Amino acid sequence: MKTRTTAPLDAPFWLSHGIVPLLLFVFAATACEITHVDLVLADRFYDFTAGTWPARYSWWAQWLIHERGRDLIAAVTSLSFIAWVLSFQVVRLRPFRWAALYLAMAIGIGICLVAVGRGLSGRHCPWSVERYGGPVPYTRLFEGNPPGANNGHCFPAVHAAGGFSLMAIYFALRDRRAKIARAGLATGFALGTIYGYAQMARGAHFFSHMVWSAAICWFSALGLYWIFRPHLAPSESGGAADGSRFAPATHTGETA
Repeated sequence: MKTRTTAPLDAPFWLSHGIVPLLLFVFAATACEITHVDLVLADRFYDFTAGTWPARYSWWAQWLIHERGRDLIAAVTSLSFIAWVLSFQVVRLRPFRWAALYLAMAIGIGICLVAVGRGLSGRHCPWSVERYGGPVPYTRLFEGNPPGANNGHCFPAVHAAGGFSLMAIYFALRDRRAKIARAGLATGFALGTIYGYAQMARGAHFFSHMVWSAAICWFSALGLYWIFRPHLAPSESGGAADGSRFAPATHTGETA
């Protein structure tokens, strides 16, 4: 049996996929902490005259983006898991066996990490803040809750994390289908942004909640990719990840 080898991830990869995103996250998170960007953006969605969030129960923010958006992420995760199971019987799915498993796990891990963080952070939703008709005084993220205030369950943003978790499509396919991988990255980032916008409009989250959710999903997907890469990337000899009989044919001669 031949030993399959995969080229290691080099310094440019870690610079573009690890260091640069980390610096962008630190910049965005710091900006949210030292400025009033959370309040400035939330003010745009709150009707101070009526004392309500007009989009809180709107069809587009609640029914379409929140409820149906949640169903979309569940469907993608389920289909990925089903594809992994079927890959043991369906020959055409075998080359994507590990990509399907990776994607299902990356989505689940990203969302679970955000959900755990939400349960531990104790931060409140905008609609619970005094400025917007709630009972809790506003404090910045690292200031903690005011003395005597009950813990909230709104940070980070789980729903936005569902969209951002689809950025894992990029890592699932980057070594085999680069164009589709980049499209998956754009799709995941766009969905996370749309989901986050809708939740901000409803008064469910501040902008900073989205920043942290996006970072958690990205870095958890990156870490899982590092673990899975020997199975996701073609071997240095050109073989496929699931066995030599699925390796691409070798051609000789010049090509046009």
